[in-house]
Amino acid sequence: MGVVLYTIGQPLPDPSINVQAAEAVTQQAIGTDSLRILHVVTLVDDRSSYGGPLTVAVNQCNELRRRGHDARILAGWAGKGRAPTSIEGVPAHLFRVRSFVPGTRFSGLLSMKMLNWLRCNAKTFDVAHLHTARDLVPLSAGQLLRFSRVRYTTQTHGMVLPDGRRSAKIIDRLLTLRVLRNAVARFVLTDVETAALADLLGAHSLTIQLPNGITVQESPRTPTQPPDVLFMARLHPRKHVLDFALAALTLIKEGHDVRFSVVGPDEGDLPALQGFIGLNPLLDGRLHYEGPMAHGDAMPRLRRASMFVLPSVDEPFPMTLLEALAVGTPAICTTSCGVAKDLQASNAAMVIAPGAEPLVVALRLLIEDPALQLSLSLAGQQAARAGYSMHAVGNRLLAAYTQTARVAR
Repeated sequence: MGVVLYTIGQPLPDPSINVQAAEAVTQQAIGTDSLRILHVVTLVDDRSSYGGPLTVAVNQCNELRRRGHDARILAGWAGKGRAPTSIEGVPAHLFRVRSFVPGTRFSGLLSMKMLNWLRCNAKTFDVAHLHTARDLVPLSAGQLLRFSRVRYTTQTHGMVLPDGRRSAKIIDRLLTLRVLRNAVARFVLTDVETAALADLLGAHSLTIQLPNGITVQESPRTPTQPPDVLFMARLHPRKHVLDFALAALTLIKEGHDVRFSVVGPDEGDLPALQGFIGLNPLLDGRLHYEGPMAHGDAMPRLRRASMFVLPSVDEPFPMTLLEALAVGTPAICTTSCGVAKDLQASNAAMVIAPGAEPLVVALRLLIEDPALQLSLSLAGQQAARAGYSMHAVGNRLLAAYTQTARVAR
């Protein structure tokens, strides 16, 4: 996936420039100076409640640390017991958060101890990277960094789109637009997100497209028997876990010896899923809800699965799907997924129309054709390695960071 880097204040590059050559120039420009980089994320817990943005931050920090930079995470903590001091090898400063805005899930969370820590330590960092939504944690951090004269970048993960709700307009006017406008670089995923920030920010909307990066797992998979078909996502209506349940019931009725597993925190659809299982005795012991899972356990769980299914719609850049490809688990996604065209073009995943019936057809083909499973496994890993590697993402991040740090110095 070729994305040419440019940073705020520079003219746009010639689109004819070869991406590999541009990355080689970027590597020369980065130099050998070690940077201290602070990634700010809204929430960490033991249920992976905050999903993709945390995964992206951990992957980015690990890549930066592999290159000799001191990258670490600052985030809210809502897990059981004492907060850990690292996340998958990345040093972490986690502070217990509570809701300051009644009736909100993530957006109203904040910790005064976190803000005090940042106030005392902000100037020890060369640059910060805010994984930004309309949430108090990154927005408050952005304000503090600005007052401390520490330059920062933002990455909005498709979470800051035009929103007509009164609450969104208030938070935008007070915090969101100010934090975004004062960023030295704004990372986005898609053209849709670029257009959304242009609508919100006008002349201050220059952005850098940055894919979510993953590390390809070279260790062998150990799929369980009988075959295990895995749904791993938040149980939000947009994720369509009930399509997965309907497909499971159809295939079990057909006599396929397959187990179906659901992993993820509830965001509205768990009662409907449990009710569906209760009304269909055939699913007893064959469709199992495993509950939420800690962030570090996701990749091993994907490696044990025989197939991975993401039936969701309007999914901009699903990290769990990319992680399934990275470990070599054959995957199915819908046409409304942001990476569907790329995966379909390289035969790296089965891309289907949304709905239970297309999912049944795709799963039946996979279950009955081991050669197809192997083909998808190999092509998926190759697509992950070629199009979504952390190496390319690290180059682009460091190019923005080092220019920012040099200007600041």
